[in-house]
Amino acid sequence: MKYILKPNEVRIADSTAIIEYKIPSEILMENAARSVAEKIKTIIDDKKSNDKRILILCGSGNNGGDGFAVARQLCDEFDITVMWIGSVDKMTPETFQNYLVLQNLLIKTHKLETEYEINSLDFDYPIIIDALIGVGGSEILRGLVVNIMEKLNSIQTAKIAVDVPTGLNAENGIAHSLCFKADYTITMFAIKTGMLLNQGPEMCGEISVGYLGAPNKIANSLSKVHILEDQDINTLLPIRKRVSSKFDNGKLLVIAGSSSMPGAAALVSNAAIKSGAGLVYLMTPRVHSHLFPEVIPIELAKDGEHINTSEIDRIIEFAQNMDAIAIGPGLGKNLFTSLIVERIIKDIPNRVSIVFDADAITPELLNFPLRENIVLTPHIGEFSKLSSIPRSIVAEQHYLLAKEWAEKLNCTILLKHIPTVISNGDLSYWNIYGNPIMATAGSGDVLTGIIAAFLAQGLDGITSASLGAFIHSKSGDYFLENISHFGFSASNLIDYLPNAIPQQ
Repeated sequence: MKYILKPNEVRIADSTAIIEYKIPSEILMENAARSVAEKIKTIIDDKKSNDKRILILCGSGNNGGDGFAVARQLCDEFDITVMWIGSVDKMTPETFQNYLVLQNLLIKTHKLETEYEINSLDFDYPIIIDALIGVGGSEILRGLVVNIMEKLNSIQTAKIAVDVPTGLNAENGIAHSLCFKADYTITMFAIKTGMLLNQGPEMCGEISVGYLGAPNKIANSLSKVHILEDQDINTLLPIRKRVSSKFDNGKLLVIAGSSSMPGAAALVSNAAIKSGAGLVYLMTPRVHSHLFPEVIPIELAKDGEHINTSEIDRIIEFAQNMDAIAIGPGLGKNLFTSLIVERIIKDIPNRVSIVFDADAITPELLNFPLRENIVLTPHIGEFSKLSSIPRSIVAEQHYLLAKEWAEKLNCTILLKHIPTVISNGDLSYWNIYGNPIMATAGSGDVLTGIIAAFLAQGLDGITSASLGAFIHSKSGDYFLENISHFGFSASNLIDYLPNAIPQQ
């Protein structure tokens, strides 16, 4: 599992390492520089370049200190030039010490002091390393840094950022228009939230985490944002007892579909049975011909294209004995949907877990107390309508809003965006996997079925939603990597679910 930190949490981690664990700040800087240098050597080896020139751009803060130390680490094997801005007077003791070492080693070091000087210098190096401004910076740039970024933007070369690209807000991923656009970012302690949000992924390129010689438990204990990895999956998947039957592995009711959209109901149900639910019942006004034979269909009376409201009592009575319910895909925005959502919240026992998706994400959800085993799965447009927050704000701040509204509604929210954010109001999981071919009709219906199956098998809300999102995305990634970037449909996500699970 990856543990993601906000900038203020990084500062706490630094202080904890220095004060509580008595690790000198000089050692942390030295280890950071060693990690960066080792990664740079690997990058250069992969490029098989004979040009050994490297330009390192440094500020006078601790990020600049990392850059000075990197220069020393690399000076025996490469032709290093260091250009820096700022003031010696503002350097921390460890930054100043590394600066002095460069003078003693006679490494080419040049202080940049004017715009004219920057414009006249040759920055055309095969490798440029950005150690100007670290995690404490933002998307606001001033002074000579702006001139340097303008110069760098015109140069096509391999670019490496130390900790955070200059001009990127490490918390929210908002970037200055001249932000250093790195091919590689080597960050410290943990990936920062802003590297995965908004413009962050584009500015950071390939991200790796440097080793500081401080215990991992420091960052892990501070992090409230986690990312699942392959090795987490088999520990989270529901455990099936050796002696068990279909009745022991979860009874799920799917309420979905309409005469014009029966496929949505089939996708939810098929994904659920393929994800391990013991029994899957589908209540729908029209059964799609591609519904798996393992799913038990119950055809309901229609009012036009949609389920007739006269069926509500029957549905509620049947749902009482389920372990989980999935409702919404293909139902349509109509009176039945509003009434059934309200009745499910009011009349279904709290022990029954529920996924509300698509058309079932209605204003009625705001009128009743929810609970952690209720999962809402809106995309940003649906969330905007539910919350009355403009879509543009939801898109930019979805990682904050998912957490805020999960806490407010006392439920689990999976907010579909890049990255997808799953939160119960305290802990959040971010899903960074998946790819553009998955942006197709029915993909969200499959996700709902996977999550509902995990809920039916007894997993809690945030585990079901985060694990479901991960496996859903990894299935899509498997198709892209092993089949094609063309010819994909949502049904393929169901077909390749087993390939998303690493072998034990």
